[in-house]
Amino acid sequence: MNIALISYGEYDYDGRLRELYNTFSKIGTVNMLSRGNKECSNTHILFRSNNYIKFILEAIRFVKKMEDLDILVLDNRRAALVGLFLKKENVVIQDCRELYDINDVKHFVGKIGCIIEKKMIEKSDIIICANKERAEKMEELFDLERKPIVFENLRKLKYSSENRKETLKEKYSDIIKKDEIRIISSSGCSVDRTNDILVKNLKNINEQYKTRLILVGENSGSDYETIKKLLKDNEIGNVTILGKIEQDDLKYLISNSHIGVVNYSSVGLNNSLCASGKLYEFMYEGIPVITTSNLPLKNICEEYGVGVADDTYYKGINEIICNYDMYVNNVLNFIKYNTVEKNNERFISTIRKEINRICT
Repeated sequence: MNIALISYGEYDYDGRLRELYNTFSKIGTVNMLSRGNKECSNTHILFRSNNYIKFILEAIRFVKKMEDLDILVLDNRRAALVGLFLKKENVVIQDCRELYDINDVKHFVGKIGCIIEKKMIEKSDIIICANKERAEKMEELFDLERKPIVFENLRKLKYSSENRKETLKEKYSDIIKKDEIRIISSSGCSVDRTNDILVKNLKNINEQYKTRLILVGENSGSDYETIKKLLKDNEIGNVTILGKIEQDDLKYLISNSHIGVVNYSSVGLNNSLCASGKLYEFMYEGIPVITTSNLPLKNICEEYGVGVADDTYYKGINEIICNYDMYVNNVLNFIKYNTVEKNNERFISTIRKEINRICT
């Protein structure tokens, strides 16, 4: 089968896009157009610009040039527009990795995006989403005849080379101290994700535990100033703010931490029904999680015992530390039976069945 995969995502930094490419490569020959800088293969064309209109025009040309195209895969809302300009001659698959209700979106461009995505959902043969909660909501929201296929955001961090671990050990020697329980968040200083509450409530963690919070990610603007002010006003000294870091660094810090923070805003469907890849990045490094009470996160914590959903953070952190071995055990059991490979195999099998159903 000849497959065209179109994505406005950056292949170098987009874990879900890489897994889409890997899985569809098991189904047929994939020709892909995405943004990025690092070459993938001679069938992967990189669009090295942020000009969205030019990307759409290039994507339309890219698909029309392909001979004997069997399947068109559109990754996310920004690629959906491409499908509206093409004739419906192939099996069309749309990955709705995000979920927005037009009534919740405030800005004009976002509302246009919702309209385009809805039109493309109506035109598509197969819809993909990122968790079961979203599948159920989409079935209701878009009045779908068939529930979307779930492709969970299972992803694992990898070192770029074998010797990176030793280099990073020296780099972070002042942060990784044996007598501390390290709690790590990769959502930076985001106040929308309630990292201000996380920081304020560090003082409520049981005093017998010596903890350190590591904030990795965006740390500029007003959110950064808010967190810095909280640290100063509350005389909190056990927080390290690192900003954006490379994947190698993130993997090293997570693997040398004890608890991962997975937090999202509760505003809007895309947040309340979040599909977190961060959750799995932590668990594949063998550490339990403290999460906000967004339904998908709460469901996973309660079903598998891999962490605690707690919007105050400190109660859940105290609970995890107090029963740490049990939570780590549960995490190790989860990742043993829920691997990236098995997730991909299930997805491939389901997609093949759907394609056969449509084509026969």
